[in-house]
Amino acid sequence: MRAAGFVGMSAARFERKYVYRTRNRLRLRIPRGAHCHFLRDGGCGIHPAKPTQCRIFPFWPELVEKPRAWAKTAAYCPGIGQGPLIQIKSARARAEEMRLEHAKLYP
Repeated sequence: MRAAGFVGMSAARFERKYVYRTRNRLRLRIPRGAHCHFLRDGGCGIHPAKPTQCRIFPFWPELVEKPRAWAKTAAYCPGIGQGPLIQIKSARARAEEMRLEHAKLYP
């Protein structure tokens, strides 16, 4: 885990503190009252080592392919609707990267 090394922790310690396992994947724990332990006012506190799912968010396949899911995410994601327009071709390419990185999740 690049993130563990970035914050100066062993992978095992980082996982105990920040990660939980589901049947098919590892997921970052979500703290109460926040979306992520590492999200700061200035952005991602582990930006150089952030996991694929964070780096690609919000261009996940399940969001890019479903307008209702995209709209729901836009209600809390401060980046959606801000900055330069991302072309759908680029968004789909990022979604495909997520699909390839986590092939078990996207059969």
